[in-house]
Amino acid sequence: MNSEFIHTSLIRGLDGGSGYTVAGRTGGMPVSLSDALSRLSGLPPAWSDATIEEKILCAFRNVECVGQRVLVLSHIAPSGMDYTGRANRLSHHRVVDSRVMQESDPAALLEDDSLWLREWVGEARELSGGNVPARLARNDAPLHTWERVFGDAGWAASVLEVVLKSGIGLWLVVPARSKKLRLCAEMMSLLPQAERWQITFATRPIALGNDASVKICFVDEREPELAAHNEKAAWIVRVGSGALACKPEGALAQRARFGNGEHVDARGHVTAASSMSAHAVTNQPRSTPNLNCNAVWQAPTTLAAPREREFNASARSQQGVGFGQEEKQNAGAAVIEVRRMVEKSSKSGVWKWFAATFIIVGVLVWLAIRNGATT
Repeated sequence: MNSEFIHTSLIRGLDGGSGYTVAGRTGGMPVSLSDALSRLSGLPPAWSDATIEEKILCAFRNVECVGQRVLVLSHIAPSGMDYTGRANRLSHHRVVDSRVMQESDPAALLEDDSLWLREWVGEARELSGGNVPARLARNDAPLHTWERVFGDAGWAASVLEVVLKSGIGLWLVVPARSKKLRLCAEMMSLLPQAERWQITFATRPIALGNDASVKICFVDEREPELAAHNEKAAWIVRVGSGALACKPEGALAQRARFGNGEHVDARGHVTAASSMSAHAVTNQPRSTPNLNCNAVWQAPTTLAAPREREFNASARSQQGVGFGQEEKQNAGAAVIEVRRMVEKSSKSGVWKWFAATFIIVGVLVWLAIRNGATT
């Protein structure tokens, strides 16, 4: 059964209390699921000049709740001012069932603005429905947004292949002002429709390695959370370097560029694209995805990505203290090493001066003895 959940700032929530609370939910929703969705309702702070659209978090997550896993689509956006005059946000979640999975894909549903609220009117209340209307899965190949943003649509295939073989997930850094949800939707269209529900994603930073983790975050290069982490970490990748240094090749990359070719499923197996003509299928070589990049990448077993409760200045300052201590330790080690080199150089210099002095004195003594013998 599909269900709907709204979380925002109210004078009094559905469960009592004020501030950020439950504003609406489908009747009969278990308390455990309501609590789980509440924990997914935060919005990370954005950079200073971010637009409202750039602040929106769209996410598809596979969440464990009381021993069961539920598929959750989330649209979290700024929502004017609350009753106290402070900045507000509205978190709208939809839990989807197998019927929705058969008819559409997560990116297509998140792109449909008619499914998502940005403002809550009235008091907290139970919602009568939560059903998701049918939305056809899209087939976007060739991928024009990837071509425009990265110069080669084939990179979508490379990113997807890294995601498919990753153990935990990754953050893909994208240029400023890129349409992240559109990039995600185009990349997912390379998968067969049913397989698109196996790759979770987000358009803002989400902690990796926790229960509500995702396989890929499309992260704007201006994100504060990106600057707070070491960009050399294996799970932060950029097109054209590191795990994505190799030129995109293979049938999947060709499909991304030209719209014909083959799909790849979540296990890395190639299947014929349903939209291809018989002639295209016959002439397209059957091959496995290009996973032979020289830059071998494996996701780490543990990650230090921030959880939602750490999206505040105090957490970042504490994190900064840790980095500072490490830098001081490294600096101390460097000073010791330099000192050793100086001492070594100094000692070497003393011996050189001693040898030069000995030679000069020896020459002078020899000249003196020779002149004495001549006279």
